[in-house]
Amino acid sequence: MSITATTQQQRQLLDLQSLDSQLTRLRTQLNQLREDAQLAELRKTGATAVEQAKAVQAHVDERQSVAQQAEQAVAETTKRRDTHQARLDADGVSPRDVQAVTTEIAELTIRIEDLENAQVEAMQALETAQAEFDAAQAAISEAEQAVNVRITTINEQGQQLSKQGKELTVERAALADTLPADLVAEYEQIRDANHGVGVIELTSQGLSGAGVPIAPAELAEIKKLPADELAYCPDTGAILARTELAQHDA
Repeated sequence: MSITATTQQQRQLLDLQSLDSQLTRLRTQLNQLREDAQLAELRKTGATAVEQAKAVQAHVDERQSVAQQAEQAVAETTKRRDTHQARLDADGVSPRDVQAVTTEIAELTIRIEDLENAQVEAMQALETAQAEFDAAQAAISEAEQAVNVRITTINEQGQQLSKQGKELTVERAALADTLPADLVAEYEQIRDANHGVGVIELTSQGLSGAGVPIAPAELAEIKKLPADELAYCPDTGAILARTELAQHDA
């Protein structure tokens, strides 16, 4: 027994197809949000910033060690010179060793100047490395903020799409309930097998949905069918809603 549908039901079937198409688009948009390319790129940027910060941190640690060693060298050399000077000032050096101690004090003083210059350079290098690390940390914070902003945007868009999806689902269920169950089942079966297209409208010029005209002989056979008997597209297998043909024939 063939499935029948009044002209009104065929028109409603087109409305059902429109709702299903909108729901499909919403699901696609939701999937795109879940796999958001912009968010992935922002997270990649954040990961790169973290790796850069780790590398700069190692550089800072190295410079910190060099600066500490330079400071220690200055302190130890200064202490040694000051000890000799104190002995000399307190006449604690034998007359025959005065010249040697005096010479060593002079050499240590020159050595201290060199070490202090090296310490200054080490401190400057440390400051430069620390500034690079601060910039790397700022880049991490900026990347994290960008990720959080994008996530917030995605969540808001997702909530909006989900709300629209729920509304369309309710509307779709209400519309489907007004149609014969066998008609809806036929439409859904064809739609599942036909890339989401279960029904298209047949106009006097051809297919409005597919845009492909039906051969004159096939169109003539379709026109011979009773108005409430389902017709099918010879190319896609989709149900043909003959609403405009019915009006034209009337």
